[in-house]
Amino acid sequence: MKNFILMPAFIMITIVVYFTMKSAAKPRRNILFGVTLPTEALSNDAVLKMIDDYKRIINIFTLVIILTGLPIAFINKELLSVLYLLTWSLVTAEWLVRQPYIYMNRKLKKLKKDNEWFIGEKRVVSMDTKISRLKDKMPIPNKYILIPFGISLIPLIISIVKYDEDLKYATFIAVILMAVLALLYFIGFRGSNKLRIKVYSKNSDINYILNKEEKYLNSIAWFITSLTSSIIFLFTYLVIYEVINVSYNVITIIAILGAIVTFVVYIYTNNRIKSLEEELLKIDKEVIYTDDDEYWIDGYKYYNENDYNSKVNPRFGFNTYTYNLATKKGKISYYSGFIICAVIFIPSFFYSLSMELTDHKINISNESISIDYPSYDYEFSVNDIEDIKLVDEVSFKLRTNGIGTDEYCRGNFRSREYGKCRVYIYNNSKPYIIVKLKNNYFIYNEKTKDETMDVYNQLIEKL
Repeated sequence: MKNFILMPAFIMITIVVYFTMKSAAKPRRNILFGVTLPTEALSNDAVLKMIDDYKRIINIFTLVIILTGLPIAFINKELLSVLYLLTWSLVTAEWLVRQPYIYMNRKLKKLKKDNEWFIGEKRVVSMDTKISRLKDKMPIPNKYILIPFGISLIPLIISIVKYDEDLKYATFIAVILMAVLALLYFIGFRGSNKLRIKVYSKNSDINYILNKEEKYLNSIAWFITSLTSSIIFLFTYLVIYEVINVSYNVITIIAILGAIVTFVVYIYTNNRIKSLEEELLKIDKEVIYTDDDEYWIDGYKYYNENDYNSKVNPRFGFNTYTYNLATKKGKISYYSGFIICAVIFIPSFFYSLSMELTDHKINISNESISIDYPSYDYEFSVNDIEDIKLVDEVSFKLRTNGIGTDEYCRGNFRSREYGKCRVYIYNNSKPYIIVKLKNNYFIYNEKTKDETMDVYNQLIEKL
């Protein structure tokens, strides 16, 4: 089943979600579950029990995530399995992953209040002079982004030089993907280096080292993300335009490897920063802690009207930053992502669902033959027919603009034997009607042999 091709995505998302939840079980700079605690409180029996409870809860949640994701492999409608995967991914990665953390955040806040575990000052600490000079520092020069940007230019050039009417959408997509990569750089790469500078200690040297290292590692992570995206982009277009002759499964493998590399880089970055903090602050006697928990809603949403920064370092997950929802820019940046996803996903969901649940239908008249199917209607004149035959085998090397599943193929395809084809077939319902037209081929069948033969006989009468 082709559905099993989706399983690597399911496995990857499950792993990312598990490690994201697990990362919250380890305190970072006296912050546990998004709550700032004094050092002695971290070894309190009640706190240690909460950590153990949290680990058990995330194991249960992981099991639930796995069980709810397994139907992806067994839904007999391939397009429905893709829609299920997308819905499951959104629910899991955007909602379910936070629930154990939010539960523990609220529980620990209550415990902190009951024990009066407040430390430092409830305000943002001022930066020292040496740190302020780091604010606009870019560890990786801007010119390095030209590497992934240059790689992403190649598909655009290929789509223009080897322009094909059947692949005209590919040029448009190439432009869109280049714009996405540019945004990935300017929003991610540059944005991560404009975060509010963190003050760890009264020791300027320690502040300098930790902030510089974090900026450097974050810029490396964004660079690798851009690079892997552009390489996947390039290989996909090389296959589409037949510059290289490999299976689409190769692209799938490359995409999976790219996702794994990116994930490993972010895990390494996060762990490297944590370990460096622990190493330096353990020997430092001038550590500065600030208690600004009141600005963190459920430990992961930041709302501070006294902070002009629109981006801040997150308390949960492996993201480079999160947004300050008290600022106009922060609100727009945070909520625009949800709005864009809703605008794209909801119509696409119902559109794809309608295609999955609708069968193609042929209409034969004295002058023309037409096929009705959502977004892939087709019509040609009876006078364009040059030949008609029946075959038991048909294969395609490329889907240029259409839908291909285990069950059916509909839209524009390319065949090694027939070249450009307009296809409306059920893959496992022999025979197939091959109609040679003046400029291309029309390939058609119905769900049953009898229905196909009925259409074939009607077409023969028009020849």
